[in-house]
Amino acid sequence: MWPLNPLPAHCPAPPHPRLAATLLLTTLLIAGVGGECGFTACIDQYVAAGVEEGPTPAFCVLAASTSDCMAPLSSSCRSYIPYETQRRMLDNLMKRHDCATILATHHPPPAAPDGAPPPAADECQYRGTAAPAHCGLFGDPHLKTFGGAYMTCGVGGAWPLLNTPALAVQVTNEQVGPDNHATATTKVTVLVKEHGSCGGERTYEASAEALPRAFVDGTTWTGGSASRPHTQVQERVPGEHVLITVAYINATVAVRKIEKYLTVHVTLPESEVGEGEEMQLCVGGCPDNERLPTAPPPPVASPAMAKSQAVILCKEYNMTDYYLDSCIFDLMATGDKSFRVAALTAQRDLWEHDPVGAQRLLLNCSEPPCVWDVSAAHISASPSLALLLAALVLLGGARRAGR
Repeated sequence: MWPLNPLPAHCPAPPHPRLAATLLLTTLLIAGVGGECGFTACIDQYVAAGVEEGPTPAFCVLAASTSDCMAPLSSSCRSYIPYETQRRMLDNLMKRHDCATILATHHPPPAAPDGAPPPAADECQYRGTAAPAHCGLFGDPHLKTFGGAYMTCGVGGAWPLLNTPALAVQVTNEQVGPDNHATATTKVTVLVKEHGSCGGERTYEASAEALPRAFVDGTTWTGGSASRPHTQVQERVPGEHVLITVAYINATVAVRKIEKYLTVHVTLPESEVGEGEEMQLCVGGCPDNERLPTAPPPPVASPAMAKSQAVILCKEYNMTDYYLDSCIFDLMATGDKSFRVAALTAQRDLWEHDPVGAQRLLLNCSEPPCVWDVSAAHISASPSLALLLAALVLLGGARRAGR
């Protein structure tokens, strides 16, 4: 499911998800969804098959079977949005991959004789049913945690976004300019850890200078085969957008290079997130002393761009909610128009990789302020003054506690 707001004419259309199973699963796995008309049994069959979307007999047979399963429920499920959405999505996938032609020429193999063992399951393909969790970092930087919390942070230098037994992601944020104390992401490091036959350890590094199309050792995949790798780097847009996918935990790391800065978004099942023993931005958010409060003191320096102009430029890109507020904040803080592209693609990535979360968290607010008042934000205060203000707040709290 995609948001109703269109992209501006000069922006690329959002890419479609590669895995149909993931696309369907992410729009359903909320407690109670589908229970009103009983169509989840059809989707359970679809998801359990773990077949990759594409113009193949395996996918088309599965899609047709799922469509046949859902068809008799058209009366009892009429006007039920999740059901109607899945039917349309399934029909569109079958049309996109010309399944009618493929099925017309496909001759399935003969059934195995009675008593023959079933084919071995691929242990390197995720077959769980946990709902997806999504984390994103973009702009100055703005963070969406796996738990659905939004915040704006300082976090200069190197910080861990995520560190699990299978996957680790670290970002490095640097000051935007000598006269501007905003920070933005200039380096992303992704470490895919070794997992036996499912693939060896691989490291991917992106920087403000380059967005490589391969891991640092020059390979683009590991485990499985070139046609069905277990871990791989995929170049969506050369030099602008790459995806790192890890099949056995159903994880996707999307990295974009937008002019001089990077954005990163991580999606994986909730069961793979864990709590971790060390600080991870995607899990616990930014430390309290690194968070920008929603109502700090007024700016002590003039913004790099007038708020009225920032509002006009950001609304041209049809963003909503926190992403609209963040766009306005970033333009006021830096004057750099590329930050509105970062906010736009961050919202698009949320819709692509976690449509359920997008539906739950975004309220389609298009008149700022949506979440927090940008005009009250601390746009360009010097670090020394910020530390002084924080010290005064702490001192005042200590005095009150001692009374």
